[in-house]
Amino acid sequence: MTRIEGWISIRELRCTGHQGATAPERRRLSEYLVDVAVRGDLGPALERDELSAAFDIAALAQVTRQAVAERPRTLIERIAGDVARATFARFPQATEVRVRVEKPRPRGLRAAAEAVELTVSRERMRSLLLRGKRVARGARLKR
Repeated sequence: MTRIEGWISIRELRCTGHQGATAPERRRLSEYLVDVAVRGDLGPALERDELSAAFDIAALAQVTRQAVAERPRTLIERIAGDVARATFARFPQATEVRVRVEKPRPRGLRAAAEAVELTVSRERMRSLLLRGKRVARGARLKR
């Protein structure tokens, strides 16, 4: 089968969780709009046209919602990082994940803004075998 890298994305997935700078804010349930994009080999799905060969977008939505809701956090950066980590854990074929978290109507911003958002992009670390030693991709080698 031909390897064809591509992206599958879900945009503006409504999620709920607890996040804020103070303990009272973290106790309050907040709504988030999350975009999650997963990069990987789409070749099998393109060639076979079968659900079993595709990324399971229902599972991607479930993983995203669970990661957002799993625990209170201070920063939306942490929410985005947790979504990326959970996505890599569920989808071993994913080579990169991009997560955008938007918090509509944030409290305490003191600005004329409708939302605050953050985007995180993470690549799966792959190790290389070089002269019998395992090294991380992109690592500097001693000569």
